[in-house]
Amino acid sequence: MSKAQQHTRGVYERPEGSGVWWILYYASGKRHREKAGRKSDAVAQYQKRKADARRGVKLPELVPGNATTFAQLSDMAVAHAKARLKSANDYAGKARILQEPFGSRPAAEITPQEIDQFLSVHCKTPATCNRYRDFFSSAFRLGMENGLVASNPARLVRLRPEHNARLRFLSRDEYTKLLGLIRRDHPDQAPAFIVSVYTGMRWGEQFSMHWGQVDIKRKVIRPLMLSLSTGRLCLTKPLTRCSRAQVPGLTAVGGFLRH
Repeated sequence: MSKAQQHTRGVYERPEGSGVWWILYYASGKRHREKAGRKSDAVAQYQKRKADARRGVKLPELVPGNATTFAQLSDMAVAHAKARLKSANDYAGKARILQEPFGSRPAAEITPQEIDQFLSVHCKTPATCNRYRDFFSSAFRLGMENGLVASNPARLVRLRPEHNARLRFLSRDEYTKLLGLIRRDHPDQAPAFIVSVYTGMRWGEQFSMHWGQVDIKRKVIRPLMLSLSTGRLCLTKPLTRCSRAQVPGLTAVGGFLRH
C-alpha cells in the first residue's frame, strides 16, 4: 500500500485501530464531519462531498445519528452543575431556553457569530449575555474534555462590559418598617437583619463568622478571606482592592452578635 493511500486527505480513523473511518471537509466556510464506515467508503464519500461542493450542490441537512448535538452538550453542562455548582437550577433554565434554537443542531457547526447574535437579540443586559455565554462555554468545554467536539466557539465571543450595578441604601423609615415586619413574622431573624444593615456584611460572611474575628478593643470585625494556598476560609490579607480587611459597626451591633 502506497504512502498516498495510507494518508488520504480528509479521511481519518476514530478511534484509532477501530476500523471506523470518518471524513472531514469544508463547504461554504462550514466544517462538516461524517461517519462513513470502511476506509474505502470514506474515501469515496469524501470525494463525492468535495465534488458536490464545487458544483454548488446543496449538501444534505439531515443530522447523522452519531453526530453530537448541542442538546447533548447542554445536558452534560446541567449534570455537571447539579454535581458541583449552586447554580444548577439556573443552568437547567438556560438549557430549556436554548433547546429550540440550538438543541437539534450539530454542535460542531455552531459558530461564534451565531452565539453572539443570539445573545444580542435575546439578552437585555450585559450580565445576562455573559451568563449565557458562560453556559455555552461550559457545555462546549465539557464536550471537548469528552472528545465529542474539537473546539469551543463560545471562547471567541467577547464578554460584555457589565455596568449595571445599582447602589441603594434603606432610608430610616424603610429600615424601621422592615425591622418591624421581621420582628412580627420572624423575630429570631431580627438580629441577623440588624447586623447586615449596620455592617454591610454579605450573607456568607455573616453566617460563617466566629468570635475570633471580633476585635472588641478596636470595635471592628475581620471577615474571612479565601486562602489561595489552602483553599479554605481564614483570616488573611484581602485578595482584591474591593475586599475589606475590617468591617466597622461593632459598637452598634455588638449586643446582637450573641444571638
